[in-house]
Amino acid sequence: KMKINYFFILLFSVLLVSCSGNKKEIKKDSSANDTSKFSVLHQTIKTSDELNIAADYYSPKNTQDTPQPLVILIHQFQSNKEQWSPELINSLLNEGMKVICYDIRSHGKSEKAIVDLNSLLTSPEQAPKDLKAVIEWSKTQKGVDSNRIGICGTSIGGSLALYGEIFLGAKAIVCISVGLPTFEGLTGLSDKLMSRPIKRISNVLMICGTKDGDYNKDSKQIYENFTSEPRDYKEFESDKHGKDLIKDYPGINNLIVNWFKTKL
Repeated sequence: KMKINYFFILLFSVLLVSCSGNKKEIKKDSSANDTSKFSVLHQTIKTSDELNIAADYYSPKNTQDTPQPLVILIHQFQSNKEQWSPELINSLLNEGMKVICYDIRSHGKSEKAIVDLNSLLTSPEQAPKDLKAVIEWSKTQKGVDSNRIGICGTSIGGSLALYGEIFLGAKAIVCISVGLPTFEGLTGLSDKLMSRPIKRISNVLMICGTKDGDYNKDSKQIYENFTSEPRDYKEFESDKHGKDLIKDYPGINNLIVNWFKTKL
């Protein structure tokens, strides 16, 4: 009797281990990202003030030399280009766009600027030069339609996106968790100029958390005073900022893709 019980216990254990192994294998396969259709070029781009900027240029393999819209993704302060998820990049590529992510100077793999790091938040002579260099390099690529460039950024990246629309010819932009001091510092625009004729920013989607300090108030102020139709403003019930807001609400990635799909 004891031998029979032992045999059934042993058989049950073997079956349990086998089932667990199959579950692990299925989970691993289902989470894998298929990047076989896309290629990435790791590029160093030199700015007008001789700094080397690290960038990753993504392209569908079957349309590498076919002119398509380009989306530039700009990270936030004290982050890097790796903050952007493969899912977002792949979705943009699948919708017929090229993508380039880069590290702002003094961040990630880009060269360090000989200035205080915090000055990047307000100096028009620093981070905007990185974006200008990236756009100029991108326009030399056969696979980029120079008239259909979009920019998406979080925090300082969002202010740079606004700068890119005003001064560098970007056609459509998405700005997430933008602060007024950085916007004013980089663009030179402020409420004091509201009595003068100024260029309004259009084709802009602005996104922010409702409890993200002053950022929601700042973003709304920029939206109301410096943008025009077509435009949209999306709020999320959160105190998270920039990339962390996207992590909490991954549906923001769909908003980004759909905005560029319809505006570029």
